[in-house]
Amino acid sequence: MSSINSKISYLSGLVDGLDLDEGSKEGRIIKEMVSVLQKIGEEMEEIKDAQKDMQEYIDVLDEDLTSLEDELYDDEDYENIDDFIDMTCESCGETIYVDSNILQSKESITCPSCHKDILLSENSCDCEEDCDC
Repeated sequence: MSSINSKISYLSGLVDGLDLDEGSKEGRIIKEMVSVLQKIGEEMEEIKDAQKDMQEYIDVLDEDLTSLEDELYDDEDYENIDDFIDMTCESCGETIYVDSNILQSKESITCPSCHKDILLSENSCDCEEDCDC
């Protein structure tokens, strides 16, 4: 970013060295253009600083969230992943994962993709021999 500001400063010095008549149309336009460029450079520097601060803040939030997730979701919670059954919606063909307890307690579920009812039967489970569904 300092490269842009240094180029704007160099350009400003060149314009000052031209001894332009600020009363002429061309002189006023060139001086105003250099002034606008300087303001743009300052704004860009402020945006760069704000973006850097925001990135640091996001990194801290990400670390905090990761720590919180680690505390909330112990490895024990992931052992229960076997309690889910994968099914294919007959209407849209989407694969969905259903908690085996839901299979026992409901007659149908709603597909999250196409929102149509999927009838559950005792044979709807794709489990192996040791299934409790």
